[in-house]
Amino acid sequence: MPSTKILLTAATICFLLALAVPTAAITVGEDPASDEVVLEPVDDDYVTLEDGELELAFGALNDDAETTFADVFTITVGEDADDLEEIWIDHDVDGVAFYADGSEVTNDSRLEPAPGDTVTVGVAVDTHVADAGTETFTVHVLSEDDEEPESDDGAGGGTRDGASAASIEATDLEVTPTDPLVGDDLEVTATYRNAGGESGTVVAELTVDGIVVDRESVTIAPREVETVTFERTLDEPGAVGLEVDGKAETVDVAEDGPALVLSDAAVDAAELEPGEPVVVEATYENEGDRAGEATAEFAVGGTVVDTQTLALEPDEETTVSFEWVLEEPGTYELAVDGTVAGTVTVSDDEEITVVDRELSTSTAAAVAPPLAAGLLFLAPIAKRHRAVWDPTWTDPKSE
Repeated sequence: MPSTKILLTAATICFLLALAVPTAAITVGEDPASDEVVLEPVDDDYVTLEDGELELAFGALNDDAETTFADVFTITVGEDADDLEEIWIDHDVDGVAFYADGSEVTNDSRLEPAPGDTVTVGVAVDTHVADAGTETFTVHVLSEDDEEPESDDGAGGGTRDGASAASIEATDLEVTPTDPLVGDDLEVTATYRNAGGESGTVVAELTVDGIVVDRESVTIAPREVETVTFERTLDEPGAVGLEVDGKAETVDVAEDGPALVLSDAAVDAAELEPGEPVVVEATYENEGDRAGEATAEFAVGGTVVDTQTLALEPDEETTVSFEWVLEEPGTYELAVDGTVAGTVTVSDDEEITVVDRELSTSTAAAVAPPLAAGLLFLAPIAKRHRAVWDPTWTDPKSE
């Protein structure tokens, strides 16, 4: 019996196609008899014939990608094959599909060619789900008098009685936020992919620490991706295990977040000369139970002039220093993150200081103007003169 082999290569990934013929004759790469079905390669870049085997070699395929090869091989029905009813391809490999005339060729979607027809078959490989290894594909040819063959359920097979040929599996699980706090609303998103040829429905179950807490159904079209999102509020701190259909994540729920607190701020001087630097030190402590970062802002006179970023583990303490040069005389308020560390006064070298003092009476007399002293000195002289000279006199002629 002739066999057909398909080799789909991605690095060393190989898939083999073995040919099964229920009642009709199939040849590979030969001139068919009028009542036979023949398989022939289309593109020599992908398909080779060797020892009656049809081998498909598709070079290296990209990871996590879907690649379609439109024209790979043909199926030709002989002119006298009047009793041929259906042809289909059966396999059990996720991520591999055969197409003809825009539709996937499966047990539930069969070809019905007429005598003399030629059908071109393409192959699609999805490396999101296709695994390395050797697999078997079967080409079925059903004639009028043949019995319906039994077929295992699979990505391209299924049963003729209408059972779903969908192949759905969870491919990813994402949890946000990744560092939740007690009381946060958690979103758990599961991604599903249907690698089969029929639509299908799956019931996604969210488990928290092994207990099913929520369910959601999702219907996925063939070769499509859908997501299901669960919302959950976690009220207790600690590690929590989350799982949806075998995809699991663990999150650490914290009771509190980081709490970086400024516990002290101080300035190293109260008075400075112009051009001298002032140093302010600020002490921070993380009073929360998670590591965190903060930006310390140093302000002079109400304006932020410098910043520093600090990172602290829970219960860790650190001190940051700011240095600033004040050139202009005046009094300045220095603060860190709005907390006043102190004030500093920058003096003016050219300023004259006047001291206001109350003088004693004797001192005031000592600094009296010279004119006052002269008046005091002349007073007794004038007095003595009046004592010597008597203004009262008698005219001698009258005597």
